[in-house]
Amino acid sequence: MPTATPARRRILDAALKRFAADGALGATLDDVRRDAGASVGAVYHHFADKQALHAAVFEDVLATYQEAFASLLEEQDDPEAGVRAGVAFHLRWCAAHPDHTRVLLAGPPAGADVTELNRTFFRRVRGWWRPHAHHGALRDLDIALLHALWLGPALALTQNALAGRDRAPTDHDATVLADAAWAALRSPDA
Repeated sequence: MPTATPARRRILDAALKRFAADGALGATLDDVRRDAGASVGAVYHHFADKQALHAAVFEDVLATYQEAFASLLEEQDDPEAGVRAGVAFHLRWCAAHPDHTRVLLAGPPAGADVTELNRTFFRRVRGWWRPHAHHGALRDLDIALLHALWLGPALALTQNALAGRDRAPTDHDATVLADAAWAALRSPDA
């Protein structure tokens, strides 16, 4: 992912707000350009078209979320603390970054290349998880099942809140979901 120059960063930030508010179809390059205070040439210097801009926004947001999650996880020595911290992080991050979350929940747009981002992220998560599983504290699960059990309920709560179908998650919700995640992910032998 290219380093964000100040102009590129302004365009990405403006596009994030537009894609979150108007969706991929409703957002226009002209709106993004105007919101960023950028010229037409500046937008096209950094992005070939709206699809490329949308892909870059998604990749940028995903990288931000993944880096923060993995860094927090790697600070945890205790498996229970790590599982609980992951749930709390997800809910806090999504509440603090609703535009980012809306872009992520929409899924990767055409042209987004998240292969290397995901490879690095899942390598870091597995790198934290495997020693705890090896020593019998956590269940040894594949990454898809691990993700569903760990963050699936928190993700559903976040989606419903952002869609206006439910209230915003509370600290109590985070505790309940962390309890459930820990119960599902700890080794039955621990």
